[in-house]
Order: sequence, then C-alpha cells, then structure tokens
Amino acid sequence: MIHIDDNEIGNVTAEQLDQEKNSCMEQLSGDQAFDLIIDCTNSLLDLMVLENIKAIIDSKGRTLVVLVLKSDLDSLAMDWNVVPTQEEAQDFISFERMQRDLGF
Repeated sequence: MIHIDDNEIGNVTAEQLDQEKNSCMEQLSGDQAFDLIIDCTNSLLDLMVLENIKAIIDSKGRTLVVLVLKSDLDSLAMDWNVVPTQEEAQDFISFERMQRDLGF
C-alpha cells in the first residue's frame, strides 16, 4: 500500500511495490491524485513497471520522483526525475508544484 501524507505525496519502496503490486496499482489508478516518490535505493524496479506508473501519474498531472543511490543516478534515462535523497525528492515535488501553479 502506498502511504499518502497530508501534502498529497505518496511514498512507497520498490520492495513494497513488488510485494503489493496489485493493490498499489489499484491505488494509483483510483480517483485520488497525488505525487509519488518511489524509493529504489535497495532494489530497482523493472523499467516496464516504472513506465506504467509514470504514465498513470503523468495522466493525472502529477509528479513521479525515483530515489536511487548516487552510484545508480545514470541507470534511468534523462527524462526521469531521479534523485539520491528523500529531502531532494520532496524539494523536487515542491518545485514542480510551484511551476504548475504558475502555469509553466
């Protein structure tokens, strides 16, 4: 299950997504829109799974950020929002929200 905080930011680990894939995908596909941080610092998800999740999040006009170890920052293509820390992920989402609010 994806934990969604009061700021409408969801947090989930790659391991949780693997173990609870169906319930997580149902939650993502539901009516509630939220930004999402996926923690892949312990294990990377299959690219096809990430692309599916990215498509859902993008369709709702929200932001997906993937946490990876610094040594893995180049493991995803340039069009992915990849950061090494939870704090940077939160900051990235805040910046994206400001841009959306300003119409960029």
